[in-house]
Amino acid sequence: MTSALQPGIIHRRSIEGLSQMEYFIYVPVTKPDSNKVLYTIHGISRNAEEHVQRFIGQADRNGVTIVAPLFTKQHFPRYQRLGKSAQLERADMAFDHVLQDVQKWLDVPPAPMRLFGFSGGAQFVHRYAMFYPRRVKRMVLTAPGWYTFPDPDRKYPYGLKSTKEWPKLIFPLEDFLKIPTLVMVGEVDDLRDKDLNKVREIDSFQGLNRIERAERWVNANRNMARSYDVGADFQLETVANASHAYESYMAHPPFSDQVFDFLFEDYKER
Repeated sequence: MTSALQPGIIHRRSIEGLSQMEYFIYVPVTKPDSNKVLYTIHGISRNAEEHVQRFIGQADRNGVTIVAPLFTKQHFPRYQRLGKSAQLERADMAFDHVLQDVQKWLDVPPAPMRLFGFSGGAQFVHRYAMFYPRRVKRMVLTAPGWYTFPDPDRKYPYGLKSTKEWPKLIFPLEDFLKIPTLVMVGEVDDLRDKDLNKVREIDSFQGLNRIERAERWVNANRNMARSYDVGADFQLETVANASHAYESYMAHPPFSDQVFDFLFEDYKER
C-alpha cells in the first residue's frame, strides 16, 4: 500500500467537489494490507471518529485500514434508508464518492468491501448491500432498529417493492443472500426507547424491540435463501450486558475482536 497519509494518525478528509461529504481514515502502523479495509458506519449520534478510535487496536494487530464516513444530519437526514427518495441526496452515492477517494489516496480496490454498521449505520449497511450486493464481501450489523426485509410484496424501505419515491427498484436478491452476515444485538437491548422506530407496520411484522426484529430478519433471510437454494451464512449473536449505547458494546472486550474475526475470517483460512 502506498499512501500520502501518515500511519498511526486519524485523518479527517473532505472530498473535492463534494464538500458536504467527509470521512475519517486510519492507516495502521504495522503491516498495512491494501486488500484489508474496514468501512464502519455510525448511528444517529454520528460519532464517526469514535468508530475509528474504538477499532485502532484491532486495526494495528491485523494490518487493517479503517474508513468511517460522516453523514451529517443537515445533508443526509435519512442516510439509514439511503435517502429520502431516489431523486434527492443519496447517502449511497455519497458513500461511493468516499470509496473513490480512498482508492485514489491508498490505491485500494473499492470492492468487494467489508462493512460494519451500528444502529442506524447497520440499517445503511444492509440496505446498501441489498442495492449493490456484488460490492460487499462480508458485513456485521450491530443493533439495527429495524430492517428492510427480503419481501417483494412490502414497499421499500420495509420490503423490496417499488414506490413513487423509489420507482423501478431492482434487487439482486440471490447475490445479497450469499453475503456472509453477522447480526449482533445486546442481551438487554430490548427497550422501546425514543430512538426505536415504532411504526405500526414495523411493530406488527418485525417485532417490538431490536432483539425480536433481529431474530425475525435473520430467519427471513435464511428462509429466502432456502427458496433460492443458496447456501447462506446469516448468523445472530447476543452481546452480554450490552444495551443500546455504543459504549456498552465496546465495553464488552470480545466484541471488537468478534467483528474483526468475522469480517476477515477468510484471511485466516488462507
